Amino acid sequence: MSVAARWRVLATPRSFFEEGRDAVEWLTQAGVEVVPSPVDRPLQEDELAALLGEVDGVVVGVDRIGRRALAAGRPRLRVVARNGIGVDTVDVAAATELGVVVTNAPSVNADSVADFTFALLLALVRRVVEADRAVREGRWPRLVGVELRDRCLGLLGFGRIGQRVAERARGFGMRTVAYDPVPDLAAAERLGVRLVSFPEVLAQADFLSLHLPLTPQTRHLLGEEELRCMKPGSFLVNTARGGVVDEAALARALKEGWIAGAACDVFDEEPPRTSPLLQAPNVLLSPHMASHTREAIARASRVAAENVLAVLQGGRPPNAVNPEVLR
Repeated sequence: MSVAARWRVLATPRSFFEEGRDAVEWLTQAGVEVVPSPVDRPLQEDELAALLGEVDGVVVGVDRIGRRALAAGRPRLRVVARNGIGVDTVDVAAATELGVVVTNAPSVNADSVADFTFALLLALVRRVVEADRAVREGRWPRLVGVELRDRCLGLLGFGRIGQRVAERARGFGMRTVAYDPVPDLAAAERLGVRLVSFPEVLAQADFLSLHLPLTPQTRHLLGEEELRCMKPGSFLVNTARGGVVDEAALARALKEGWIAGAACDVFDEEPPRTSPLLQAPNVLLSPHMASHTREAIARASRVAAENVLAVLQGGRPPNAVNPEVLR
């Protein structure tokens, strides 16, 4: 039986009420009124600003929460909980200044993203989408792909997701090299991954997979110079963040044949209405869905709910991004 609501929390992702409904029930039992977004899409800054002053916390997906919305939410707003890993859509510096705790849900989607990385890679190198389209159009083409065994997989980023991708690569008989600014030596040894420099990953990889967060240091980490350093005939897969790759440079690389192909689940602007990748050849595009499995969404929703309730109850959330606010 639920108790009388002590707090009010806005939840913008529709998935929080579907795959994450157990988390909603758990919060309700703890005295939280969970309020859905008034629209079925990511909220804009002005829309959030109008809503956040009436809630104690908010669970967000890819909604962009800037200083104006955060300021409009104070003093009542106490916590912004991402139901995913990245917090690049939240102005963490402004939240810290305003005394709002920001949390995320690390690790919950590692298996889902790793699975999807290989789904994209296999679909790309075996030309699955092209084959499906041809058969539907009454054609029966001879489409030739490449095998994965004994090829080199290069990982940019060797955190939780990168490590899960490396696990799967072993099953395909691949050699794996990885670059990470803070390398996990124990994981590399356990998984048989060779840790190398950034230029070495680019030079050695037959398939380059990105698993880095978007920060000022990683924005456009892969530009024209870096793409030209990749092997001719190599493939790029990005399930990290769109901003890690210079999309104009990648589109040029595909058109001019510097690399053989690319698969992108993420974009600088989402949806990518004006991205040059929309007109590029040999590229497979998907709508930021790598983490979209029932299991991952349920886990992320529960972690977000635990973070929210911890803050509202005056405790320390398990996954605070700006823990200095709690001091």
